[in-house]
Amino acid sequence: MKKIFFTLALICICLPVFAAGDNFMNEKSDLRLENFLAKIRRGEDVTVIALGGSITTGFNAKNAASEGWAGLTGAWIKDLASKSGSKVTFYNQGVSGTDSAFAIARLDDHVISLNPDLLLLEYAMNDQWLDAKVRNRTYESIVRKVLSKGDTAILALFVNERKAPYPSAQAVEKPICDYYHIPYVSWKECLEKTSKLSDFEKFYDGEETIHPNSTGHANIASHIENKIKAVWDNLPADSEIPSPVKELPKALSDCGFENAKYYTSDNIEPVSNTGWQATSPVHNEWVSHGKAHKGWQTNDPDAELTFEVEGSSVGITYCESDQFRNAQAWVTKEDGTSSPKVNLMCLVTYRKGYYGWAYRELIDTDKVQKFTVHIAVSKRAPKTAQGKNCNITGILVAGEK
Repeated sequence: MKKIFFTLALICICLPVFAAGDNFMNEKSDLRLENFLAKIRRGEDVTVIALGGSITTGFNAKNAASEGWAGLTGAWIKDLASKSGSKVTFYNQGVSGTDSAFAIARLDDHVISLNPDLLLLEYAMNDQWLDAKVRNRTYESIVRKVLSKGDTAILALFVNERKAPYPSAQAVEKPICDYYHIPYVSWKECLEKTSKLSDFEKFYDGEETIHPNSTGHANIASHIENKIKAVWDNLPADSEIPSPVKELPKALSDCGFENAKYYTSDNIEPVSNTGWQATSPVHNEWVSHGKAHKGWQTNDPDAELTFEVEGSSVGITYCESDQFRNAQAWVTKEDGTSSPKVNLMCLVTYRKGYYGWAYRELIDTDKVQKFTVHIAVSKRAPKTAQGKNCNITGILVAGEK
């Protein structure tokens, strides 16, 4: 019975149901990319954003900014645009360790507010570790929110780990891209077509299995450039390029994250607070992009914190390190019943000298309602955790579905 249920669950995730939005379904996958390139051909100024995790930042390239795949792609698009007098403003909005749940938390600040003409979207690496109940909802919500704001084109990038079976979140994200007719570049698939998967060995250094070296980043960028150039070389006349369809089809999943709110110490006051301070670690890369927000932290083992929020889903974002101690969080519903307590594993012993970022959903319901969010220091802590900080970076609340 469990095997049957699991199979059905995979079908629900991987096979989109084309139930609505017929006009949108008639929009070919490269249409928005054609509109973007037509702007360049006309000499219009355009904005390009890369959004993703550490591979998007260019981590492990000799020069992350200029030799990472995003920096290389941005420079290539600028060169292409210069031939027609178009000016490209490029933003690399990658933040190491983040997934599509964290992307939802900063989407307004780092993408929507900049009104991009092209979004290069990469979360296939980090989303493989995001809760399976969350990742397809947050990734689809990113897609829907960006597409709904105008004629922004999205080009998705699927990267993978070095060793077979080359893990990534492509199996979850590709059906979403197919459904919304979003073109994509799969690094693994490109290598399967152009050379051989053993080439991955030269794209990584030493024992590294996740972050490509400069050669790997250059290879990723080359496949993205080939994809864009193929559309550019066959770009129809402006009069033959339809405008993108504005009305989106019915969502594949619960897309309450499309209307999510991110609460931090900047925009919400606790109902009660015994021992928490309004501060928390913030990744330097987030700070460099601007509009970084802090949450709360404490080293008091008896500290508790409560908030009142309203939504359909409530989750906590937090920072991971070998220098932290764990927390617990849960919600109380309007009827007085409480959700199970969720352990927030802030203490991650292998993260020595650098931060990781995590999101845990506390509750997901079928309607918007009021919740009281409870956050406390975990009482199950080793002696080595005494005196260490417990931290919460924010509360992510999904809106109407």
